[in-house]
Amino acid sequence: MSLFKSLIVVLVLACFSQNINSQNFSTNGNAIRHIANAKINGTNVLYIGELDGSLSLYDLKGNKFWRVETQSPSVLFEIESADINGDGNDELIAATANGNISCWNYKGEQLWNYSGDHKIRFSEVAVVKNNGETQIFAGGNDYTLYELDTKGQLVSKTKISGVVRKIEAGDFLETGKQSLFLMTYSHDKFRWEFMGILDANSKNVIKQVKYSNKNFKQLSRAMVTDINVADINTDGKDDIMLFSDSSFKPFFAALDGELNVIAQYVGNNKQAQRYAHSQGTFIPSKSEIIFQHGGLMLILDNQGKLKETGGSRYGKMVFSDFTLEPNSNQLIAAGEVDGGNAIYFYDLSKKNWWKTVHKKVGRMLEVENNLSTLYKQTLKFNLPDYQKKSESEWVMITPEDIDPRLDNLGGGKIKFVIQKSPKESTDRSHLVKIMGDVALKKDRRGKYQDSREAIVQMARDYEASGQPFTFWAGHGNDPFYIQIETLEKILEVAPNTCYGFVYAEMHNPKDPRVVHFINDYLPRLAKAIRKNNKAKLYFRYKNMFWAATSHLPLWKDMFFSGEYSDFLVPASEDTSNRIQDLNLAGRVGMFSGGYVNDFAMRLIDDNPTSWRPLSPGGQNSVSPYLRQGVIMAAYGAKYGVVSTSGFVEEPGLNTMFALMKSGVLPIVEKQNILSIGSWHLIKDVDEHLIHSVDNHHNLKLYESDDENAVFSVAQMHWAGTNIPEYDYSKIALGVNYRWTNYMPEMPNGMVPIAPIESAKDLKQTGVGFSISDGKHGFINNEKVDAKTFGPELKKVAKEGAENLPVLIEGASWSAIKLDENHIRVIMVDPGYLDPQERHVVVKFQNRKPKQAIDILSNETLKISDNQLKLKVPAGSMRFIDVSY
Repeated sequence: MSLFKSLIVVLVLACFSQNINSQNFSTNGNAIRHIANAKINGTNVLYIGELDGSLSLYDLKGNKFWRVETQSPSVLFEIESADINGDGNDELIAATANGNISCWNYKGEQLWNYSGDHKIRFSEVAVVKNNGETQIFAGGNDYTLYELDTKGQLVSKTKISGVVRKIEAGDFLETGKQSLFLMTYSHDKFRWEFMGILDANSKNVIKQVKYSNKNFKQLSRAMVTDINVADINTDGKDDIMLFSDSSFKPFFAALDGELNVIAQYVGNNKQAQRYAHSQGTFIPSKSEIIFQHGGLMLILDNQGKLKETGGSRYGKMVFSDFTLEPNSNQLIAAGEVDGGNAIYFYDLSKKNWWKTVHKKVGRMLEVENNLSTLYKQTLKFNLPDYQKKSESEWVMITPEDIDPRLDNLGGGKIKFVIQKSPKESTDRSHLVKIMGDVALKKDRRGKYQDSREAIVQMARDYEASGQPFTFWAGHGNDPFYIQIETLEKILEVAPNTCYGFVYAEMHNPKDPRVVHFINDYLPRLAKAIRKNNKAKLYFRYKNMFWAATSHLPLWKDMFFSGEYSDFLVPASEDTSNRIQDLNLAGRVGMFSGGYVNDFAMRLIDDNPTSWRPLSPGGQNSVSPYLRQGVIMAAYGAKYGVVSTSGFVEEPGLNTMFALMKSGVLPIVEKQNILSIGSWHLIKDVDEHLIHSVDNHHNLKLYESDDENAVFSVAQMHWAGTNIPEYDYSKIALGVNYRWTNYMPEMPNGMVPIAPIESAKDLKQTGVGFSISDGKHGFINNEKVDAKTFGPELKKVAKEGAENLPVLIEGASWSAIKLDENHIRVIMVDPGYLDPQERHVVVKFQNRKPKQAIDILSNETLKISDNQLKLKVPAGSMRFIDVSY
């Protein structure tokens, strides 16, 4: 920042009056994740942190003083404001998953940066002040507590157990003397490894509570999503507030410095909201605790007793963060969890302030308007003469309410299918004889109270009424929700309406139940399904199953042998996944490589997650679900296991259904995908890599070698981190960091993942491919490390990109052949939780286009120098037909 601009900042801040209630405003940044109140020249201002690490400074009237964009995007996990250099003004400290702890002054100048001597996923930072001395503590995933001085120099390292969940400074044990609260996790949602108070100087443990402590039984079962510090019982010492989701109900607990529970609130079933975002803070002037749980705003007293309730269950405006501005008596809410960039104010002096209903401003209003335009245009769309209506149908397994206006669209056919989950009570002694008592293991999430006869009768009734249906038939916890004899009978009595069976998370090939399912159930189901000729088996797997785990021997025989290609439908169980891009590329490889005839999109309300406690849920906008569904459909997924929560605003997924039924989104056959540049083949897949990723609940898997892989830093403890330059996701798909990447930008086109057996066909067609085992690469059949392999991977991807008819920068995309002279190019805003308008360049290659038309707006677009420059609206998409 120039000297002149620095002087302007000082002058404006000096003149700003604090005694004013502010108006809501939007920033010119992107998805806000954090906000911190700070004092500059005696004036209260706001430091703002965005999802990808960008930082800014605003005053309470919405004036921006500066904004800096991160040079290495990754998830920003925490910001703190404190006077670090002793100049009387609060600096900004940020902890980011790219391994940096950085310090910025109020002028927007970076004072220092600490990055360590190895790759770390930093997630927490705290500032301790005692007797005029300032200490900075940070932690992440490498089992180390870092201490820095005020210039960012390393002072000490202390070995700790578990991945850091929270570090906070406070006068926990003695007024006027700060110590450290430290909480670490070994499980991705629950079960702290350590929770206690440390002496800031010696780093010795002063107090701690064991996970097994019966007094903390309820807290140990809660997913803690926000932790703050305040003196809530006015004893002059700080307390620790924990805002949680417990079985989807709100749960609050506060601990004093002795780690005694001093306040608690347990919500009820009427307040339950699936994966609701829980945040909160303390208002000293009122001695009240503010607790946002999804769409609810709960007002608690300082003992946790409920005083008032605002908002509504599954309500709107779910905020990312809160801070208190005491001088103007305002509670400030920052950013909607959908990816909003707005700041909202609650005037605490007003009666019933917690019932304030805010009007949307900023990015999420922009997204809402963009999707409204998209829907209106789609409802008016008619197929062009050159687009043939597909004879196939979309199959959407969904409980969504369908807009009757879709009946007027004639460009495609959709079969809407319900899903039910009966659990069979039939005796299992015959299964015990085969595999032992493990056959008796059942899923705790349901009651096994349905008889075989009742389940078959249910199917018979659906057949009689003409109701298409599927049954959820098994899970990794129990593959036998419904037994084989019952499945066969269902297919027999409902030949026209049974659309198949759903299985989830059966990922362990050494589980005797899984082995029995594959060896015994699958051949029998194949025989019964082929009589039906309509039913499918939908397999939902998470982590990097479709990119790597599926290449293990047992799975490879099942999914890549071709024996069951007619009815296996791979879907992705991505509820806690950092590597959705890999699963997408793996499913596209299975489909385009001819190993399966179909694959499925899975859109579900807990999708926007990566490390669950630190990933917000409760998205009001359908935009993330809609955009990922469109990209998967644009690569061949015509089946869907789809559902949105009560949070999502109307018209919900009807926008996607309208795109399908109008023909704007055509059913894509594998031979018509024109955006596959090269392939990546898996040979002798690395089992150690797979098991370290598949074991996703376990956070204690850090290895310094995690970065040295073609599919690198994919384990849960790396959630949010930036990806090395030589990684497949970075080179092939343009992914910058491991968070939620359903919609990779694909700068080299799609690079599908398939088994080494595809090499023969690719050689015959002259299509390039690279080879790895997931960890190492292969060059001339010699195994090399990932860093050495990077240039080879890049070379193959670049060469493949040069052969495509179009190449697109700035959006997630697909190119689909409609006929010999027409291509439909689909471009989607790739920011899953940070939607923004994208400046896109479409580069035409190998064939000169005649014309390009936006098929929804009917705008003819200008092509210059074989390029087309356009904008993709925030949170939305565009459909361009190119004529030759």
